[in-house]
Amino acid sequence: MNRAYKPNDSTDLASSGGSNSAAMPDGAVARIVSELERVVTLMRKTSMQRGCKPSRYHLPVAPSRMDMAILIALAETYGQAIVDDPRFYPVISFVAERGGVALVQQVLFGELMTCTPSEAACNDALCSLLKEARPAFEFLCGAWPETFMAQANTALRRLGFSALTRPMNTRQARSIRPTDDGAKAAR
Repeated sequence: MNRAYKPNDSTDLASSGGSNSAAMPDGAVARIVSELERVVTLMRKTSMQRGCKPSRYHLPVAPSRMDMAILIALAETYGQAIVDDPRFYPVISFVAERGGVALVQQVLFGELMTCTPSEAACNDALCSLLKEARPAFEFLCGAWPETFMAQANTALRRLGFSALTRPMNTRQARSIRPTDDGAKAAR
């Protein structure tokens, strides 16, 4: 993907399954995200009411702010197709069962080497289905590395490296002086 992701960027109708070839209006994105939020919440409530065995993923009933950011990225990328097209049902189900952060990690980084063949097939299917969303997911990872790269940060710290953090903008960089704690830590 050569182009950088811009929120509400236009998508190619033929390749993405999106409903428009131009950027969608904010109201349309908001309606789609609202539908997705309702579906994810209902799926989580239903799972809890059925008394399904508790999973190792402890998620709130309502989608978190990170889940919402991911749902927005999906709505901007695929448009109404993310709600209407049955091929996206596994994506919505994955967000409901494991969370949006896990979806982004699965699509961008894949599963561990110890995954079973069925999990590897699931990962391949998600990656191919959501390939148009990769720039949006990469943008989210760059904006919140502490959330999406938590396992990587733990591994880096164990190896003696510093954790991944958000890049500073030029205004923040100018405000750091040699007497600041951040500058002392960098020495």
